[in-house]
Amino acid sequence: MSLLIGTDAGLYRVDDVPFERGDPEQVLDCGVVTAVRTFDHAEGVFVASSEGAFRSTDGGDTWTDLGVPLGDRFWHAGQSEVWSILATRDGAWYAGTNDPYVFRSVDEGETWSELKGFRNLPSRGHWESPIDPHYARLRALEAVPGRPDSLIAGVEAGGIHLSDDGGRTWRDRRDTIVDDIHQVLPVSEDVWLATTGYLDHNLENLGLGHAVGEGGLWRTTDAGDSWTRVDRGNDFSYIRQVFVHDGSVFFCGGEEAPPAWVNDEHETALFESTNFGRDFERVSYPGEPHEVIETWTVHDGDVLCGSGLFDVPDARNDVEGRIIRRGDDGKYHTVGRVPTNVSRIEAI
Repeated sequence: MSLLIGTDAGLYRVDDVPFERGDPEQVLDCGVVTAVRTFDHAEGVFVASSEGAFRSTDGGDTWTDLGVPLGDRFWHAGQSEVWSILATRDGAWYAGTNDPYVFRSVDEGETWSELKGFRNLPSRGHWESPIDPHYARLRALEAVPGRPDSLIAGVEAGGIHLSDDGGRTWRDRRDTIVDDIHQVLPVSEDVWLATTGYLDHNLENLGLGHAVGEGGLWRTTDAGDSWTRVDRGNDFSYIRQVFVHDGSVFFCGGEEAPPAWVNDEHETALFESTNFGRDFERVSYPGEPHEVIETWTVHDGDVLCGSGLFDVPDARNDVEGRIIRRGDDGKYHTVGRVPTNVSRIEAI
């Protein structure tokens, strides 16, 4: 089983874990990798990145540019970026960009159409990006288990919004959760988890600074009608991703948002729960107290995660990416390094 490793400098692949420095092969030069996903009902592996969306059907040897529309929208990097990608059981593909827009393809990426209903959400004027105050990112696109026409969209920063008709129309739900959304993880039809950061547009406009939202790990049990924070009281509440495996919940959080990471003016912590969030135990891991675990997967039966420092205003060349394996004894060990931050991993 191979492991695909998305980084700030493209996509790498290794065929064995653990591995040595120099073993990872760059298989896709695509800038910053924002998503690496496989789907039971779609052939191949999908990658979203700062330079577009791509698909491979041969294990990463070759890649096809899916042609998701990218344009100059006065974004800080000059053109839009693909932040999320989704394939649904009815054969449709979806891509989310900054600004943000949602695009849909029903012919395996040959053509794309914008789902303009997403532009019309009433709270759109309150969305923003932590980098550019004018444009948000559509970080999360998910299908709802058991509801083939239902979609979830998570915006950084702009809340979570829902569609019941394959993305043609949307329900604005920013009133239920307003912090910047990093990930939405549907566990069942009605139970979802969401990870959040600190940016709150309304408070920002009052001059209270960047990292002033609540952050944390949130849970809904009514399909997004209401949300409850499950890690309340946790100081490490800037959370990028949550992972559920074999009855356990895992997440890593930081005390501060990325601006504080430039000079390591932050600490991080890794937590596990065996009772779906009623309580969490803090556990030690390589890379603490500063490296943030961003991504998780299961590789040959083992839980793997990837870490680094992300979205810092001034890129740091002194930070390598780290692949970590959780042993049967519950302890975490470094099993590989890559030249830069690990943003996404996927076993194929």
